[in-house]
Amino acid sequence: MLGSLLALIANGWTAYSFAATLVGGTGFVLIAIAILAAIYLPLFPRVLRNLLVGAGVALILGAALYQAGQAKGAHEAFARDAERAIAAERKRADAAERVMAADAARAAQDLAAAQADTRKLQELNDALAHDPRRNGVCLPRDLSRGLRAL
Repeated sequence: MLGSLLALIANGWTAYSFAATLVGGTGFVLIAIAILAAIYLPLFPRVLRNLLVGAGVALILGAALYQAGQAKGAHEAFARDAERAIAAERKRADAAERVMAADAARAAQDLAAAQADTRKLQELNDALAHDPRRNGVCLPRDLSRGLRAL
């Protein structure tokens, strides 16, 4: 919640135009001067009051249009950044899938090799279990005693 609020403030600040604020404020000041002149200075020329109001309205509209352009530019920049981030994430996901597929293939090969080794060992154990000479004498008795005496 706080993160999204901070992101909103950061994005809003990026789209904010101080120049548009100053120009719009100047437009309001010109309109206020025209109104105050009409109230307190009845002899103030009507044409000049109309010019002040017109200039104020023009400045306010210009500032609003400039601010809208600034906000649209910031929005497009954020959209481009988001597209780049999504493309980079897709690239990372594809690389991760390739690595995962290679690991799975290696794991399957290792499992097959381990199963083959297990079968071979089982075959050897079975062959030894059925060998009639398995308990036979390996060495003559004298050599066996000599070896045990060592």
